[in-house]
Amino acid sequence: MPAFLPCRSAWHSFTGLSLILALAAPVAAQEIPDNNDASSFALSRRVGVLTLYAENDSFGGTDQNYTSGVKISWLSEDLSSWELTGLRQNVAEALPFVNQPHTQKNFGLSIGQNIYSPQDTISPVPDPTDRPYAGWSYLELSFVSKNEDRVDIFSVQAGIVGPSSLAKNTQRAIHRLINEDSPKGWSYQLRDEPGLNFIYERRLRFYARNFSDVLGFDFIPHGGVSVGNVQTHANLGATARFGYHLPSDFGVALARGGSVGAAPVNDLDPRVALNRNISVFLFLATDGRAVARDIFLDGNTWRDGPSVDKRILVADVMGGIGAIAGRWQLTGTFVHRTREFSTQPDAFTRFGSITLSVAL
Repeated sequence: MPAFLPCRSAWHSFTGLSLILALAAPVAAQEIPDNNDASSFALSRRVGVLTLYAENDSFGGTDQNYTSGVKISWLSEDLSSWELTGLRQNVAEALPFVNQPHTQKNFGLSIGQNIYSPQDTISPVPDPTDRPYAGWSYLELSFVSKNEDRVDIFSVQAGIVGPSSLAKNTQRAIHRLINEDSPKGWSYQLRDEPGLNFIYERRLRFYARNFSDVLGFDFIPHGGVSVGNVQTHANLGATARFGYHLPSDFGVALARGGSVGAAPVNDLDPRVALNRNISVFLFLATDGRAVARDIFLDGNTWRDGPSVDKRILVADVMGGIGAIAGRWQLTGTFVHRTREFSTQPDAFTRFGSITLSVAL
């Protein structure tokens, strides 16, 4: 069973990210002015959202490919503007897509670690035709602009790929803890390389209807792009949800770039509503990617090392269940991911994702 818990010392590699952290300095929440342009959605809710993502292929009975991912995200309360000063304000206002007037705005800050491994983790010399061992530890800063019908997310990920990600330490420590064989091929992992990704995604509440006072359905298409030396791709997909007291947000996401937690967009959401605080819903979703670069398959950018021939088109098909009780939300997702490289033994990678969030 692979590890999926982060090692505290893994984050010591990020001391060079002070500018990103400075941009994320707390600001005071402001209510949206009561005018015609803002009247289509509720006034600002003074709640942030803290979200924990835990993903692991042990839910699919395997120990290979994308084997583990952990991400902790904090999303600020709704703001009417960035309310920054000086250089930070100039940087925020220069960002594309997230400066539309009369929208709610949020800051997001995340920390995460992903672990990748080949199918055979017992051999001390990995199969050169299988996926290389790799780890990715990162910080992520997000800027969110939304109304009831649309959300735009611009994120910057900065971190480290390679031994300094401490993925090997994490996986081996957990394997010792649960008394399973320790993976033996980590000396062949990708080498140290700083990583930088810029991610943009738009999500739409294209169709949201209530069939009664309690049952609802919505359809949420999304599209985006990631550019960087770690992952460069364009993606397109959608989520459909049906349930009891459906939350008014933009759906469930995996622990990937641009995922900063599902925040309420109006006061009908069960997490903030006065007359409803329970929700149960089912969802189906898909996400397809056209991949130009994936360091975990292509190998290091400037150094020789292990690599495999990646597939250009990759798709995720997923389904699950979510529940809300008061300000807490728990979702469980099972994912089938199509073949990511030409010599991949299995047609699909299977893993599960558990997301726990609270509106603070």
